[in-house]
Amino acid sequence: MAGGLSIGGLSSGLDTTTIISQLMSVESASQTQLKSRVSAAEKQVTALQSINTRLTSITSAAAKILPTTFAGSTVAGAAWSATTTTSSSPAVTATAVSSADARPGSVTFTVNQVATTHAVVAGRAAAADETVVAGPPYEVSIEFPNAGTDAVRLMVGGSGTVRDVAAAINGDASLGMRATVLQTAPGEYRLQVSSTTPGGAGAFEISGMEDALGEEVLLREGQDAEIDLGNGFLLTSSTGSFDDLLPGASIRPTDAALGQTVTVGVARDGAAASTAAKNLVDAVNVSLQELRSQSASTPGTTAGTAGSSGPLAGDGVVRGTIQKLLSAVSSSGVSPAEAGIELSRDGTLTFDQARFDKLMAADPVKAQALVSGLATRLQDVAKEASDPTKGTITTSITGRRSTVSDLTDQIGRWDTRLSLRRETLERQFSALETALSGMKAQSSYLASQISGLPSWG
Repeated sequence: MAGGLSIGGLSSGLDTTTIISQLMSVESASQTQLKSRVSAAEKQVTALQSINTRLTSITSAAAKILPTTFAGSTVAGAAWSATTTTSSSPAVTATAVSSADARPGSVTFTVNQVATTHAVVAGRAAAADETVVAGPPYEVSIEFPNAGTDAVRLMVGGSGTVRDVAAAINGDASLGMRATVLQTAPGEYRLQVSSTTPGGAGAFEISGMEDALGEEVLLREGQDAEIDLGNGFLLTSSTGSFDDLLPGASIRPTDAALGQTVTVGVARDGAAASTAAKNLVDAVNVSLQELRSQSASTPGTTAGTAGSSGPLAGDGVVRGTIQKLLSAVSSSGVSPAEAGIELSRDGTLTFDQARFDKLMAADPVKAQALVSGLATRLQDVAKEASDPTKGTITTSITGRRSTVSDLTDQIGRWDTRLSLRRETLERQFSALETALSGMKAQSSYLASQISGLPSWG
């Protein structure tokens, strides 16, 4: 009986368990087909997601080549704004920085002075517990003569010792100062204060401790870096770096450069552009390989031998994407072949770096135009396919997921239907066994009755 322990065929001699299983196998054929369709659709979703990932890499590679818009201004792609720098002296560092305005060029200058931080030390030492600030209340005044700001009145806690003054200065980050207590002799302490940023604007004067510590001693005067471009044409920098003098380079003189005449040069970083172009070609080839692999259909090698097919074999969207990528390589007669990028006979892109470098050296504007044009076309194809909301591949994924959901619901309904059918069959065969058992019992009874009748003859 359904749901209980039963041994089929005791009365009929039939293997009712096997019979029921075979009948259920026939009944569940439709559900099995649904499960196969779910499996196929899930494989297609996985394949499409893999393709989407590869196409996104094309968009990313193209983004490094194409210009961007920021605050209403168009900025060249990173591949074309990257620079390399040279310096005739190791005492002057020239660091390449990304700049849309970077152009090949150089500048020569003489280093007059480098940026320094202002630093002073107390004229006299004090004991650790000695009050050095007039008061109470304990208060010191700090002026910044070159900054054009008002004096700052700083309250000092504790007993107004050198350590209390240092704590008050270090506790106010807005001052841009750092205080240190130095032990210059056993039991004797001096207050040293320095600016945390270089340049003349950081120079300061502290008053309110003169009676105890005497006049402050200047250790180092805060000053801006200064270079002479020639004939007394001076430039200064409070940070110590000249970042806008030569677009594409950050120039920083060191102490060792004082008095030196130095030449700094800037050039476009052709290697960055070459790498970006190669990365774009690689991204396209990886995408094409994935598209073809997932949609491949290989016939059998011999008669009667089954072939193999990818989960997306015959898919029109995939075929269309392949064709659009190949067509994007050249458009309106414009080919990037002169920049070393060509479509080979096997349907992949090739990149000739030597040819690219040659064009980059001879005509960087043309090289940029050819590669940027290709990047634009390829990016358009990739976005059309992989756009998160309306891309053709994305839409295919959404459609197949919907199919999987619908089929899964149907399979669930079949589970219920088949469970009820099995219960029905088990009841029917159980009833058959019961009926046959009763008939056998009746037959045995009749046989015994007949055998007990008197014999006539």
